[in-house]
Amino acid sequence: MKRIEKFVDSMYLNVEGDQQEINELKVEMTNHLLEAVHELKAQGKTEQQAITIAIKRFGEEKEIRAVIGQLFDIQKVFAKRVLYIAIVCLIVTMSSFYLLWKVEESTAQGISDTRSLISYELKDKDIITRDMKRKIEALVEETNYISEVTIYKSENVISRSGENYVEYHWKGVQPDFQYQRTVWAPKWLGADFDTFENGDEQWVVSIGNRSFSRLEAVVLFVGMPIYWTLFTIWAIINAYHQKRLRIGWIFIFVFFNILGYLIYYFTGRQGLFLKKHDEFYEDYI
Repeated sequence: MKRIEKFVDSMYLNVEGDQQEINELKVEMTNHLLEAVHELKAQGKTEQQAITIAIKRFGEEKEIRAVIGQLFDIQKVFAKRVLYIAIVCLIVTMSSFYLLWKVEESTAQGISDTRSLISYELKDKDIITRDMKRKIEALVEETNYISEVTIYKSENVISRSGENYVEYHWKGVQPDFQYQRTVWAPKWLGADFDTFENGDEQWVVSIGNRSFSRLEAVVLFVGMPIYWTLFTIWAIINAYHQKRLRIGWIFIFVFFNILGYLIYYFTGRQGLFLKKHDEFYEDYI
């Protein structure tokens, strides 16, 4: 039956993939051909005739080799694409989150600076003059994120409950100054508006600003689960092709993701090293 073995070996010549899986497929193909040969011999065919007929029935060599090669290529391409998409998703998610975080940090710093400049204009002033209003409006116009500035006399809006606890009461209070404008804040990007209040013994300044904090949360809590799921799928596929897939590894991939895969990888490397060491020791003995 060496002819069958040579035929089967030729089918998997230059096929790249998991060697253990290839060996199992070769055994399965060999058994199928041997069964066909035995059936043909039982019908009165000689061994060589039976082998020739069995191989012809199984298919042309080139066609089988092409199908086998395509099967392994598809598996490899699918696994690689899942991994690549997961990596791209992670990069896009973290880059977008970092960019939005920097924008929010810059906005917070800008609001703090603007508030300090407004407080400087109001310091030791009992009323807001027309010139002061123009300066405050100019400070707002220098930014692209402040949508509103409202200023109140502290005595009209602040009440104290306890030594350090301050409450603001805006309802029914007429502001001493208010400036509003439209800023770019597309709803489809999840843009929202926040308000910062700060006061002293004379004035309370309320600043409304554009915020992307909602989009920041959406990017993180949508992008990361997509990456996590895709990487887990890739890790499971990879472990399956290496014939090391166990329910325990699946849980480790699901809960620990790339850290879990690193544990799986180095555990496999250690197991392979010990196996080779044992084989070398047996050969030496």
